[in-house]
Amino acid sequence: MMNEPVFRRTVIRLSGAVGIAALAGCGGPGDEEDEAQPEDETEDAGEWEGVDEFRFEGRTQAWTGVEPGFLAGEENPTITLIDGNEYDFTWENADGVTHNLEIRDEDDNIVDDYQSEDLSDEGEETTVEGVIASEEMVVYICAYHEATQVGDIEVQTE
Repeated sequence: MMNEPVFRRTVIRLSGAVGIAALAGCGGPGDEEDEAQPEDETEDAGEWEGVDEFRFEGRTQAWTGVEPGFLAGEENPTITLIDGNEYDFTWENADGVTHNLEIRDEDDNIVDDYQSEDLSDEGEETTVEGVIASEEMVVYICAYHEATQVGDIEVQTE
């Protein structure tokens, strides 16, 4: 008889856990939303097709998008490049602290020497020209502020 109350408590606890999981949507219809995600990404690809230059303001807390216009004001925006297309990355020092911009791969290596010079004066501007998009590109980053000035790069094939 001693085991019976413990068993009931265990059953009640498990029932509660199952109920909470159901309320949280675990194993429920949330999977349908995940299936729709690729369509959304495909629809967004159109806005990237005419882009050939990115402009950012560099601050220790983040890269802030300036151009293209749909990135304006966004901190560390994820950008989409089309494999094989050429891009320019221009940025302005917006806080008077030393920054640079590097394009890196998944192993944290700079891709094809795509990096800007270091700028320390507020208002200075520089451009990394002729960046040819390739699938190995995963982030644009400031070597001095890697924890805060880093944005993802997604490369799509046409």
